[in-house]
Amino acid sequence: MGDNNTPNIGFCDHIGNNLSELGKWQVWLNIILGQFLSLVLCAINTLAHYLNSGSSEVLPTGQSLPHYMFLCAVFTSWLAFRRGDKGLISIIRARGWRYVLLCIIDVEANTLMSTAHQFTTLTSIQLLGCVAIPVALALSCLVLGVRYRMVHILAVSVCLIGVGCLVWANIEDTKIDGKNQLVGDMLCLGGAVLFAIVTVLQELSVKNTDIIEYLGLLGLFGSIICGLQMLLLEKQTMISSSWKNSGALLSSFAACQFMFCTFSSIFLLNMGTTALHLSLISGNFYTLIIGILLFNYKFHAFYFLSYTLSMTGVYIYSIKRTSTRPMHSMLTVSSQRNDAAAQHLNNRHSECQLQDHIIVDSPERMNEILSAFGTINSNDTFPLSHSTNTTFTSFYGSHDVLSHQTTSA
Repeated sequence: MGDNNTPNIGFCDHIGNNLSELGKWQVWLNIILGQFLSLVLCAINTLAHYLNSGSSEVLPTGQSLPHYMFLCAVFTSWLAFRRGDKGLISIIRARGWRYVLLCIIDVEANTLMSTAHQFTTLTSIQLLGCVAIPVALALSCLVLGVRYRMVHILAVSVCLIGVGCLVWANIEDTKIDGKNQLVGDMLCLGGAVLFAIVTVLQELSVKNTDIIEYLGLLGLFGSIICGLQMLLLEKQTMISSSWKNSGALLSSFAACQFMFCTFSSIFLLNMGTTALHLSLISGNFYTLIIGILLFNYKFHAFYFLSYTLSMTGVYIYSIKRTSTRPMHSMLTVSSQRNDAAAQHLNNRHSECQLQDHIIVDSPERMNEILSAFGTINSNDTFPLSHSTNTTFTSFYGSHDVLSHQTTSA
């Protein structure tokens, strides 16, 4: 009766239930936040292109230092006023080395992407930055334990088709205004891979601790690492006065980096790494529009098709949230298995101990016990009056002891 009353959900009803998620304000808030981050990333790339492709001296590492100092001034100060386990000193003692490694990767990712603007075009940097998508997918599965459904795979496929349209449109535009296209592309690929690693570790940090801790430690260690690298590699350029003419661009660049890092942490807390990289694909369209206005890029009809496919993929991905398997649950399962195995061994050991203290009152009973264990047959048993103390029988108890107990009984 229960089976007859259960309603059968058809394929169209299943799709309708999934699409109903798009009617929730929280989903649209995340989509809007993703597009805001895409616009901010477009501004970062445009400002970086102006800073690194001009006639003045450039500071690929030093231009990111104000960004880390802003984070340090706001969030590290916030973290310093905390008390207990959430305080700055306690966090550094507990897991400070992890944030040091994360900050090293983040500083090098920014340096590689900034240096790439000196050798290649803005459109190439935007397109090659999409390499971060498959890297983020793989690392999310391995590190975060994310489980993707068919709807997520479909969304990623649609977004990648949109990227393919941009690549096709870019191939027809043979204009290259970079100094060395190959070097710039390799630098951009390296920076994209490191950026994907940073976002995965960022998601892991903000979900297991909190956003203030991540941003505070990023600002603290990022300022130290970026400052040391700038002194080692860009000391002569820093002494010169030509780069100081770009103060307004540097300030705008640092402000955009600060906003991107802050709001991307909020987005990762709600949606995840893969959703972030899919949302940033639409930044390619915004960058191309700016390139048409500022750098005389040629317009192509595939730009609109690419943007439509990218946004469609983002909408499809937002239908279902990805499920994750926390690391502590896997550790719990493993510990439970180990405890079960240890309990099984203890039970067997207890059985052996009980068998060691079995006292028989006749040779016939002894023969039955030995036959049950299958070690020796009843015809091969020794008389109880003979000494059979060996290494094996001494571990379990000798027959002389059993004989003495039988006689005394």
